[in-house]
Order: sequence, then structure tokens, then C-alpha cells
Amino acid sequence: MNDKNKGKRDILIFPEFENISEIEKIRKQYDKLYGILPPHITLAFPFRHPMSDEELQEKLTKLCQTISPFSIEMEEITSQKDNRMNQFYLFLHVKEGKEELIQIHQRIYQEILNTKIDFEYVPHITLGTTKEENRSVHLSGKFQTVVSKLIVERIGEQEESIPLFEINLKKK
Repeated sequence: MNDKNKGKRDILIFPEFENISEIEKIRKQYDKLYGILPPHITLAFPFRHPMSDEELQEKLTKLCQTISPFSIEMEEITSQKDNRMNQFYLFLHVKEGKEELIQIHQRIYQEILNTKIDFEYVPHITLGTTKEENRSVHLSGKFQTVVSKLIVERIGEQEESIPLFEINLKKK
């Protein structure tokens, strides 16, 4: 397991798709975190920050009060090479709701964590990794749901998800 993330916090969405079992079948085959962490879209990658959990919850609640629930749709799977690990990540991409996720991601980093990231954020669910460049993985159908809450978790000893709190989106 990867000890570098142990104890860090991150901010996620756990999509509630009716057909999520199809995603889980693929993750069972390719994702070492299958059974430890549910399928998710990461909004803030694992971080260490001196801010307390209570302060983070307060700031995130304030941010979420300016965001209405929104629909997402996911369907396309691509692979992306990780040169450091000599493997390919399998990603299920967001087609609808992508701009909303990007905006929330940017606001979390700018308004709450006060930091910049040096890469392009592409909303997705990681389905796993493979050594095969042209590994063909297919899902039937589209995956649709409404995003209505964000989850803050702490990463445990075995990279398991330890939910700290969830915050509902509720634009006033």
C-alpha cells in the first residue's frame, strides 16, 4: 500500500448510480482499492493542511451553500500512461456536469486550501490500472446521477476511506 497518503484528508463525491455494480465489476478486476474505497470522483486530492476538521467543515459548508445540486453523466473509458509507475490508469470520464466539477475543484483549492495545483484537472472515476497499453475495457450504458453532497475523508492505514463529514449542496 501507499503510505504517503496515510492520514491525509481529501474531498470526494461518491456517485450513487443505479447501475454502479457494472463499475464495481471492472474495479474488482483492475483496482487495488476495490472493497476499500467506493467508486469516487476526487475534488481535492490527498492533502495535509494545518486547518482543523471543524474549520474545514465550516469553510466547505459556506462554499456548498453557493452551489446547487447538479446532474452528472459518465460513459467513456480511456487509459492514461503513468510513466513513473510504468502502467496505465483506466478512467471513466464525466461527460455532463464536467464544468460544475471543475469549478468546485478550483474553488476548493483557491478559497479553502489557498493553494494551486500544476496540472489540468479532469473529473473521472479511476477504474484501476493495467500494464497493457491497449487494454480494452467496456461498460454498457451511461451512468447518471445527481450530485447533492461532498464527502471529506481521512485516509486510513490500509488506504481505506474514513469519512469525517458530508456537506449538502444547497444554493440559497
